[in-house]
Amino acid sequence: MFMNVVFLTCLYFIQGLPYGLQSRFLPVYFRSHGMSLTEISLFKLLLTPWMLKAFWAPFVDKYGTKKSWLGWSMVGLIFTCLTGACTPPQNIVPLAGVLFLFNLLTSTQDIAVDGIAIHVLSESELGYGNIAQVVGYKLGSIFGGGVLTWLSDYMEWSSLLFSLAVAYVISLMNVAVLVPQTDDGKKESEEKDSSEEKNAEKVTKKAWILQHYTEIFQSPGTLWMIGFVLLYKLGEQGALNMLPMFLIDKGIPASTVGFWTGVVGQVLSIFGSIVGGAAVSGTSVTISFLQNVCAFRLVPMLFTTLVIFSWVDSSQICFVLAIISMCLMLLVSGIVTTATFTLMMQCSKRAPSHVQASHYTTLATVEVVGKLLFSVSLGSVTDAIGYENVFILFLVLTTLVISFLQSCPEELIHHQEEVSVKDKSE
Repeated sequence: MFMNVVFLTCLYFIQGLPYGLQSRFLPVYFRSHGMSLTEISLFKLLLTPWMLKAFWAPFVDKYGTKKSWLGWSMVGLIFTCLTGACTPPQNIVPLAGVLFLFNLLTSTQDIAVDGIAIHVLSESELGYGNIAQVVGYKLGSIFGGGVLTWLSDYMEWSSLLFSLAVAYVISLMNVAVLVPQTDDGKKESEEKDSSEEKNAEKVTKKAWILQHYTEIFQSPGTLWMIGFVLLYKLGEQGALNMLPMFLIDKGIPASTVGFWTGVVGQVLSIFGSIVGGAAVSGTSVTISFLQNVCAFRLVPMLFTTLVIFSWVDSSQICFVLAIISMCLMLLVSGIVTTATFTLMMQCSKRAPSHVQASHYTTLATVEVVGKLLFSVSLGSVTDAIGYENVFILFLVLTTLVISFLQSCPEELIHHQEEVSVKDKSE
């Protein structure tokens, strides 16, 4: 199990690099250079491949091996970083192309890594596996966001992107050494091809994708899970995206904001992820656990809203209170995220084995879609109604999650109870 956790952590780390670059580093960089909130939010559209990856997930399942997909995408990322190093951030269009390639390659990686995780982790190891997933991703986000934001005051753009290329070279070597050589993709492809030959009159080659998705959406608890992952992060994500912009607008230096939001805050989020993963490891995630944690998340959300409403310019106390509330929110966020991703994997394990990777990818894609669409509109909404009103919206959205958890289908709850009984008997 230890080696599984190690190589999964490494793989999710490299996936977090572009997210940190786009969600933490570039917004602060652009805002400090006078770009509007609306223009900054539109850059989130470059994350579109993460919204669409479920459409090519069946092909990653059907053709080739997971390791080959990882290796070639890693090579592509190295060349993308080198191209980005030659592209000054002032050249918006070329920069957008580089970021789009980042997202296309890493979203494809994510499909392969999720497929590996589902197959190598047992039911009792899902909590530890999701610690690797969430913590690895957040470590990558820290490096790509907080560290780069801090280094931006001391290093040129080209040097920052070259350092990312070096990180991907190291990651490629880790893939070669740590990721086991499997032929799961080929075996699944051969099994599906054999099945298609036996049922040639019923299923054409064009219809296999439709059948694939039908099995995904008919799996127990899937539709409720989709609704939950669409909603559960909106209020929290909005607050964590807008608070750094608010601090920049209040005259706080970009390097200070980057350090606290991108480094210290993310470290606390990682700690929360470890706590959440440890809490659910060896047992099933219960809806009551998520309800309690999501209810507690209202505390830092309310605290942050009060700080926004009572802000006094040039007040160090207000800045300290804003940082404290953000750090507490990130701590709770880590717990919620790990528990939710574990629940997603449990839901995917209920799907037929040959669609489990695509099932989990679909859930993860929906999770990204919810956050991304909301983030794209966030700048325009904030410009229109102001920081005070938008934080009230975040508070309402966070409250709605608790009510949604109460509608969890019985089939998903019963599965959790069955897993608990099975674990205790073993």
